[in-house]
Amino acid sequence: MTGAAVPILTYHSLDDSGSVISTSPGVFRAQMELIARRGYRVIALRELLDAWDRAETVAPNTVVLTFDDATENLLPHALPVLSALQFRATIFAVSGKLGGVNDWADQAPGIPRVPLLSRSGLAECIAAGCEIGAHSATHARLDTLSPSAWSTEIVGCREALESTLGVSVTSFAYPFGHSNAALRAMVAQHYRAAVGTQLRVAAPTDERYELPRVEMYYWRSPSVFPLFGHRAGDWYVRARAAARAVRASWSR
Repeated sequence: MTGAAVPILTYHSLDDSGSVISTSPGVFRAQMELIARRGYRVIALRELLDAWDRAETVAPNTVVLTFDDATENLLPHALPVLSALQFRATIFAVSGKLGGVNDWADQAPGIPRVPLLSRSGLAECIAAGCEIGAHSATHARLDTLSPSAWSTEIVGCREALESTLGVSVTSFAYPFGHSNAALRAMVAQHYRAAVGTQLRVAAPTDERYELPRVEMYYWRSPSVFPLFGHRAGDWYVRARAAARAVRASWSR
């Protein structure tokens, strides 16, 4: 497995609320257009995994695009942009909430309640070239559940999505980014890979069932995003990751 480290970008909802899971549709479009102008190849997670599995060299200007939660606002705000730029993405869906609302337990204060994609909406995304991944059955914090509940959340989610959509679902995103060794072992039995919320770019030598990603919340400022892909941008991500680690240590 060769090639440069690859940023796996994480978006959630495309809306103007300003919440920690939200990116303005206009900001998202501007970011994607800047990436396109700089010659980046934007792909779904499965394409990166295919390259890694075949030990192919991954071009240094490759980016993986992911969306957690499968919010309905991807249809008007993401799909037209992706189609125009010939970008692909992976959308992680919560199987028990299709066509519902992101009102799951443990939702942080200040998060807007937004509609989620239905079966037909996900079918539109698939037709546009997107990959569908699993984001659990209910978006519960899996590390707080008993192991007896994991099968429904991890295996049941995949089975439900595949039955509903008629596609293969081979990647998983941990709700809220939380996992542990036992959870990762179960996910490894049923998926090719899984992504978490560790903040850095991904390398082929990384643990395949807790791949790091770059949270795009940190890139929403128009004065910051032009640093993307440059050395200053790499240092910016490292600084954000260090600050996040410090905050996490204070909360323990």
